[in-house]
Amino acid sequence: MHEYLSWMAANTPTKWCNDSADPGDLHRALDAGAVGCTTNPPLSYLAHTASPDAFAAERAALTAAGDERVAELIGIVVRPIARVLTPVYERSAGEQGYVRAQVQPGLADDADAMVAMGRLFASWAPNVMVKIPGTAAGLVALEELAAAGIPTTPTVNTTISQIVAVAEANERGIARARAAGITPARSTAAIVLGRLQDYLAAVNTERNAGVSVADLESACLALVKRAYRIFRDRGYAQALMPAAFRCARQVSELVGSDVVMTIHPSIQEIVAKADSAGAIERDPDAIEDEIDHDAVARVLSALPEFAHAYEPDALEPARFGSYGATAMTLASFDATGWQKLRTL
Repeated sequence: MHEYLSWMAANTPTKWCNDSADPGDLHRALDAGAVGCTTNPPLSYLAHTASPDAFAAERAALTAAGDERVAELIGIVVRPIARVLTPVYERSAGEQGYVRAQVQPGLADDADAMVAMGRLFASWAPNVMVKIPGTAAGLVALEELAAAGIPTTPTVNTTISQIVAVAEANERGIARARAAGITPARSTAAIVLGRLQDYLAAVNTERNAGVSVADLESACLALVKRAYRIFRDRGYAQALMPAAFRCARQVSELVGSDVVMTIHPSIQEIVAKADSAGAIERDPDAIEDEIDHDAVARVLSALPEFAHAYEPDALEPARFGSYGATAMTLASFDATGWQKLRTL
């Protein structure tokens, strides 16, 4: 199933992670060249409920309540994954082999609380990356964790403005870490292009704007390419992490970039089918191909909200959390993940 992704991992600079907490998914991905794992509250909930007996004893032993208990439930899922990935972490001298764990979505405006939870998550293993939302408070938390030498993944970034801001926050944290004699940690910035596409699709339907799915796919792909070129030109230490893909070509047309994709098993299957059918190319330099400028222009014309995502510096940090795609994603992670974990 993973021939294309195996080829990509072996022949290009592009790295990938398994976007699932399921052990079977992870082992299959590692066999195909994956270098890490991404979790979030919904994925942690799914891990607990898909195999209820696997974690039953540890759940029964928990004494914490409320959100503290939810954090421990996430730890029950994340710690075994960290152990599985330890050989990758050690072989790469800490460059790869991370599992990513997301702080409570409802804390997106509370920097101190996110830092405290991030420190807890980081205590589980050296190869746990703390996922912090790309909000104004998230920038503060990200810098603090980076200054402490804690690996991070700023997430729910759906705009170029956020991606630039989180990279700059990480640079400030790295400078502070070095000044304090602390070795800087790795960081990957998740740009969740599919979440932006979902938001734009909803707006498109609401307004009957007539934008095609293909144009939305192309526009969101163009946004990632723009973000990647900004990162490359500015030499940020942080690696870009394209995430939440919605079709095979959003993967294949980024191949050749020095990024760490995180790919859900459902998309892994879509990529495999497209590869088998000859619907995508094995182009090791696809990242250098031109974007579909006409599609971008059509989306910008029909959906002005896309300009807020696509244009650098279009949003101030105070507006990051309220931008439609980011707000929608945080609400979804809370409702379908964190709140459901509270019921276990």
